[in-house]
Amino acid sequence: MEILEQEIAKIEESIDEYDEVDTLVMHDSINAITNAGYKSDAVEPLLQLFERHPKAYFGDPGAIVDFIEQFGGEYENSLAASVKRTPTITTVWMLNRCINAGEHTEEFMDILKEIAGRTDVDKDIKESVQEFVNFQANR
Repeated sequence: MEILEQEIAKIEESIDEYDEVDTLVMHDSINAITNAGYKSDAVEPLLQLFERHPKAYFGDPGAIVDFIEQFGGEYENSLAASVKRTPTITTVWMLNRCINAGEHTEEFMDILKEIAGRTDVDKDIKESVQEFVNFQANR
């Protein structure tokens, strides 16, 4: 997975002091990952990138999320496991998108509710989670 690791490192190195990724670097790296033939095997390493930078801004949705979401039906379990391990601004948002799409609704809502009650999660991430829980409750 040499190319995948190199491109993820480029993305990671592009995160600035404001916790924002350089979108051009991210886009170019995702293109390189795609052109190298990586498919759903790249999902877990990309989710781990999010986990290492839980409050970083990767776009909305951004090239990484677009890449991951093309593997609908394959990435959701990895996403849920990632959120349980280390909730991030991006991955809880992705989980909410899955709920909006009607995928694993009850299971993913339970995960969000669990995170909202955890004491080891950053307050900004917990606030985001609570907004998603409230949004889904009022749909």
